[in-house]
Amino acid sequence: MRLAFRLEIATSGWAGQEVAADEADCAYISAAARLTSLAPTIELGEGGCLVGLLFRRQIPAVRITNLENAERKRIIETDGRALLSDYWGAYIAVLSRPDGSVTVLRDPSGMMTCYMRRNADHVTLASELTTLAVPGRTAIDYGPLARMFAGIDLLGRCTGIVGVEELLPGERLVVSAAGPHVEQGWSPWDYVQSGKGFSFDNAAQALRETLKDSIGAWSTCFDHILVGASGGLDSSIVAAALGPRSPAMRCLTMVEPGTTGDERRYAEALVTKLGTRLDAPLYDLSAVDVCRPVLPHLPLPFAAHYFHAVSAEHSRINAAWPVDAYFSGNGGDNVFCSLRSAAPLADVVLTRGVGPSAFRTALDLADLTGAGLAEVIRKGWDRINRRKAGHRIQYDLTGLGPVGRAAALSGGDQHPWLCAPRRTLPGKAAHIALLARAQKSIELYPRSTAAPQITPLLSQPIVELCLSIPTWQWVRGGRDRAVARAAVADLLPALIAQRRTKGGPTGFLRRVFNARADDAIRMLVDGRLIAAGVLDPEWLRRVRSESWRDDGRDIRLLAFAAAEAWVRWWEEGSTLPA
Repeated sequence: MRLAFRLEIATSGWAGQEVAADEADCAYISAAARLTSLAPTIELGEGGCLVGLLFRRQIPAVRITNLENAERKRIIETDGRALLSDYWGAYIAVLSRPDGSVTVLRDPSGMMTCYMRRNADHVTLASELTTLAVPGRTAIDYGPLARMFAGIDLLGRCTGIVGVEELLPGERLVVSAAGPHVEQGWSPWDYVQSGKGFSFDNAAQALRETLKDSIGAWSTCFDHILVGASGGLDSSIVAAALGPRSPAMRCLTMVEPGTTGDERRYAEALVTKLGTRLDAPLYDLSAVDVCRPVLPHLPLPFAAHYFHAVSAEHSRINAAWPVDAYFSGNGGDNVFCSLRSAAPLADVVLTRGVGPSAFRTALDLADLTGAGLAEVIRKGWDRINRRKAGHRIQYDLTGLGPVGRAAALSGGDQHPWLCAPRRTLPGKAAHIALLARAQKSIELYPRSTAAPQITPLLSQPIVELCLSIPTWQWVRGGRDRAVARAAVADLLPALIAQRRTKGGPTGFLRRVFNARADDAIRMLVDGRLIAAGVLDPEWLRRVRSESWRDDGRDIRLLAFAAAEAWVRWWEEGSTLPA
């Protein structure tokens, strides 16, 4: 299955205009729209078409491949709102209105990628950037690159390609004779509750049922599933929920011996309980070339160099066991409200007042963060006092040149979810900021040439339920993601369900730096980032000359190198790396 599509829309219809797609290749045609798709489609009659995977909102969830006439009519007449209330999945809906305009709705999970290039009379949308921009004939927008380095909360619709935007999850693009404009079709703020009357046990039970049903439903779409399962809580939840309904599943954890990147102990405990297979290869330094772009099809160079090694391992597995989909626990920290701040204390005080619940939450946060009780209370009070300011964005300007700093601080592309309603609880503002960050997760491979990446924890039913759970319940007992832990306690080994730490690829990246830093620096010295003023050459000189250790400059330099290679790939043109 390839979850790829291309959609062309003419604001005043196609009459008299040249159409890029042959009608015989179109999955849907109207007076104004032409859709071609490698992904499954569901016809909505003359009123539109749905591209992707769809499930009915019921338990057990069942994949839908066809709709009854009454269902089609309701979807069209509600301009897609019935899709958001009665169904969920990974899809793009194309709806033709009676007035000749066209609406494009992207589902809230974001699992169907959607980029767009729009002007006054014509809009093209596609699942892949290379459909909208050609390497070697593309101009780079350095503003989003600078904002990416300064902080993920600074990113909205803009990509690093001039003229190409992303239609964000839950957004609706309306194309009419007046031109195209974007609306909010789904907002997380509609699902935030005050938390009154929602007990911890009830929340855990509801989350358990929703996790098992939603993730299990995804398993019915693919025969061979590879789960990136390091043994952390989020990926383990995905694997455990897939297991009963997906016998053709195996797990992969990448290993960097002697560091926190060696998670074999946890991954082995997981697969032993699930009775499935584990691949645990070592990160291969020879697979990494810092002068080669990492996942250049991404809208911005998010990906770190360890993905070179991951891709090499995927190729090895695919040769013997063709993978139909790559599943991961990406977004779990975000959906499960993994906050390590005093915001949950502010929420409970504002909701229930100063009393036993507030004192218990203060103790939980002290246990979770290691801060003293008095410090937790002081910071909680501070969050209450600056409640009107909304979510506070943190900036990292390390290594940025004058143009990069100015672009990072200029704003102008804020994610719409960060505009909180009045009297928003501080913890809920932080939770929704986490969800916005989750949308910038890694898309491993181009959609038209490889199996899709599925991030089931971002499924709409799971997200909406988690938004309704009070933030203080997520830190219950001094554990992050406490509701999720309680929900799956019997499905996972206790070693995983109760673990407080988590490893990662930082040890491997430092080995990459030690072996490849000179190559990265040589590329950067004469590179586009310095020429554009994004990177400060003086900072780069200091990295080469000063003695330093463990202050993050190694990881930062590799991130600049990955961006430099990404920019060169788009500006110079190249075939996609193997």
